[in-house]
Amino acid sequence: MSSYRYRFVGYEKLPSGLNAGDVELHCRLPDELVREIRNSGYAKRYHLGLAVQLSFLALTGRNADAALKMPTAMLNMLCEQLGIHSTAIASLKSLYSNADRTISNHRAWVREKLLFSTYDSNAEERLKAALSQQAIDASSVDELLASAQEWLFDNRIVLPGQRVVLDLARSAFQVVENLALATIRAAVTPVRLRAVLKVMHEESPTPGISLLEWLKQSAGKHGVKGLKEVNSRIDALKTLGVHLWDLQGLSIGRIHAFAQAVVNRPPSETARRIEDTRSIEIVCFLKHLLGELSDEAIFRNNRHTSDFVHRAKKRVQAKQAQRAIEYRHSIESMRSIAADSGREAHERLAAIMALADDMLGRPLVSQAEVVRETLTEQSTQVRTILDGMGCLDLKGDPEHADSRLVLALQALRAAGAKELPVGFDTSLVEPKWRPFLDVPDRKAALRAFEGCALMRISKGLRGGSLYVNHSATYQNKASLLIPQDEWERDKVALCEAYGLELDPRKALDLQYELLRAGLADVEVGLEKGLLEIDEDGCVRIPAIRAAEEDPELRHTNQRLSDLIGATQLPDVILEIDSRTQISTMLLGRQPEDAEELIALYAGLLAHGTEIDAKAAAAMIPGVPVSRVSAAMRMHEAPGRLRAANDSVVAFQQRFPIVKLWSDGKKASSDMMALDATRHLFIARTDPRRKTAAAGIYTHILGSYPVIFDQPIVLLTRQDAPAVHGIEAYNSNSEDRIKVDLLAVDTHGYTYSGMSVAKLLKFDLCPQLAGLPDRKIWTPRSIKVSEALEQIAIPAITEKAIREGWDRTMRLIASIKSGRVSVAWALARHGSAAAGDEVRRCLDQYGRLLRSVFLCDYFTNDVFRREIHTLLNRGESVHLLQRAIYYGRITAERGRRRDELKSISGSHALLTNVVIGWNTMKLQETVDRLKSSGQRIDDSILRRIGPVHFGHINFRGTMSFSVARYASVLLKGETASKRAPVKRAEK
Repeated sequence: MSSYRYRFVGYEKLPSGLNAGDVELHCRLPDELVREIRNSGYAKRYHLGLAVQLSFLALTGRNADAALKMPTAMLNMLCEQLGIHSTAIASLKSLYSNADRTISNHRAWVREKLLFSTYDSNAEERLKAALSQQAIDASSVDELLASAQEWLFDNRIVLPGQRVVLDLARSAFQVVENLALATIRAAVTPVRLRAVLKVMHEESPTPGISLLEWLKQSAGKHGVKGLKEVNSRIDALKTLGVHLWDLQGLSIGRIHAFAQAVVNRPPSETARRIEDTRSIEIVCFLKHLLGELSDEAIFRNNRHTSDFVHRAKKRVQAKQAQRAIEYRHSIESMRSIAADSGREAHERLAAIMALADDMLGRPLVSQAEVVRETLTEQSTQVRTILDGMGCLDLKGDPEHADSRLVLALQALRAAGAKELPVGFDTSLVEPKWRPFLDVPDRKAALRAFEGCALMRISKGLRGGSLYVNHSATYQNKASLLIPQDEWERDKVALCEAYGLELDPRKALDLQYELLRAGLADVEVGLEKGLLEIDEDGCVRIPAIRAAEEDPELRHTNQRLSDLIGATQLPDVILEIDSRTQISTMLLGRQPEDAEELIALYAGLLAHGTEIDAKAAAAMIPGVPVSRVSAAMRMHEAPGRLRAANDSVVAFQQRFPIVKLWSDGKKASSDMMALDATRHLFIARTDPRRKTAAAGIYTHILGSYPVIFDQPIVLLTRQDAPAVHGIEAYNSNSEDRIKVDLLAVDTHGYTYSGMSVAKLLKFDLCPQLAGLPDRKIWTPRSIKVSEALEQIAIPAITEKAIREGWDRTMRLIASIKSGRVSVAWALARHGSAAAGDEVRRCLDQYGRLLRSVFLCDYFTNDVFRREIHTLLNRGESVHLLQRAIYYGRITAERGRRRDELKSISGSHALLTNVVIGWNTMKLQETVDRLKSSGQRIDDSILRRIGPVHFGHINFRGTMSFSVARYASVLLKGETASKRAPVKRAEK
């Protein structure tokens, strides 16, 4: 049976429009079941009825209704499998000649063969228990209904009537709403709650709009004005007391779902909801918004701090140029003095020495020194940022130096100090800053202290030594991890469950053994001339040679392209949707009619390409802008775009040709820059193209589909998104093949990233820039041969690994249990967390892992080529992505993180749709050629990927021929058949 386990689960009838490919994929019975039918002892005239019931129950989880009409293509295929003549009889009752008792007996036989049990009171109680857990994070009753049907299907329980399951889903959802209401009433007093609900629809600080509408707006542009807008919203929320509300009884997902309901509808519609519903949604919206705004404020503060550093870099270059001029003038003066015959020799020598001492006594022009000078001089901008931080309520360990510095800063600002007091404790700042504080000008000393504080606060928030309790991601590290007492009690069981090694010695012994073997291979490679170490201690390995151009490859590729032919993007989307039901996943239910389906596609195009809602409505006749905008907001629902992408990836992976490209265990990841306005708050200047851009980080399987996507900021380390994406993919399903190797470029790895990836059961393999200068780190306990001494650095500290191992295992277990994300873990244990035990452990262990990796990379040509191929395939997918999204993110787009995620997810979905369609057509064309006796070598097909796009028209007026697929895609297919059938025009 098909690998799409849930495509038809819960259906009461199969779509009449199933084509031969769908039938072959979903309805074909395994050979053993065909033998069971033949050996069942039932009369041969009932064999087709048994086959229909087996196929229907295996697909939908339901018993086939007696009056059910089956698709003709399905009947023909089952007849072929059974070796009987095809029949025109469509209904199950006709197959049994109205023998209802026989149908009932056969249902029991079918259930027995498929190991299904009937739905009874025991099954209902189990389902209720499962729904009570699933309802915690479900965003709607429709989503919970689908989860309930999938749970019954997974547990091999025959689905009861639709109304039964729907009533249970509604009851479970209502329980969560009641719990939410009780939690809110316990957290917010009735008087305060009524006041909050009332003030939401009063005038905001911006005249003409309500407070609720003002809070929903995004600050947009990067700049001091935008930062002040974010801070003003945080202040407004804290005035309402939102930061004091304790909603720990509700999951983060549930709070987000309630908040999204407010975001996705106009304030006037929210005002018409009953009071209990408004109370739940408004309180969750305000709580969620406070966390998001706090994160955004911290992000903007950190970016402004980074801007100081970038400005200082420009000053460094100017100062170095000025210093060079001064050196030249000094040398010219020395030359003049030496040539001055009117002075005694000893006088000239003394003058030259004085000039030399003056020049040599000047400090070097370092970037760090200039940054400190810049922060001291630009006190107005520094104080503006510090003023805005007042709304964040910074906290920290009282014993930590960062916390003491923040308390000293707060005391000075509370006292309105204009200058730094004499005798101020300068031990609070780093030694490099103390000369700026120990100056007679106490006003300048205060400016220096404020500059130092700004840098330390930024670093402390990123490293976790400082935190903000009402933030979503910058909370206290200890509060997010597995509680310490729970860890001490259950760590042995947790490590066994997650496959973690609790004993650091065993983990180290394994890597030491691999390192010794790798060093031996490097030494053998040196002897055989496979690599060499030059006199500067640089490793030299042969360059990877490009494969020679094959005329047969070019001919076959062109021939396949000609046979596939040209097509339109709407047709591609519709055909893939009919095979994967992505529209159902995006809506959370089947579309009711063609208009709703086309509006959904328009919203997908408005997010996933450079057009906006207005342009999408203009390109797709008959779709109003309001429906496109509503569909765009619907795409922001958590998890739906990811589920749709997963469905298309699963569809693409089932074709045999995919196995020629990859085994599904290897992937690559890299960032693609999307052009954007410079005012977008996450935009940075792309160093290659010198234009403002936002980053889209994608993970791409060796067989080309995009398996994970996320928006990121340019010019930042990409180890966190790289590792996070693979962990999310591997943990999302138990059925799919797990990725065990991820190829990245230099930006996608750090020592900590390699450690976390290894502990999560996959290898992070970077293609390093400056490879000849990369050294092999070793522990002192491993002796290196004389031949390798030039490239070995015996500096791995085993003690740091042992001392931090227990806390590191606690962090990894917290990731595996879903308490924290990989991205959060690496962000809080990066370079900003220097001195942290976990950070030191991850850093030293990562150095050991990189050494093992380099030994393989130096000596294994096949391994090097494999990594290179994976990264090249990722680049070919980026070319397709740029063809889909060739413009830029406009100023009014991407101002909210949810919208950025939707842009990224929609873009990935359109990319996967094209890749899935190309793969399907390649497979069909190859099969057709082979069936006609034409031979195509697998070695040729292995080098023909599904990322070509010249045959697809992505632009122009679009018309979706929904009527062709109405029976598969629409719930009410009779209305959909009236949809116009047109072709897209260029």
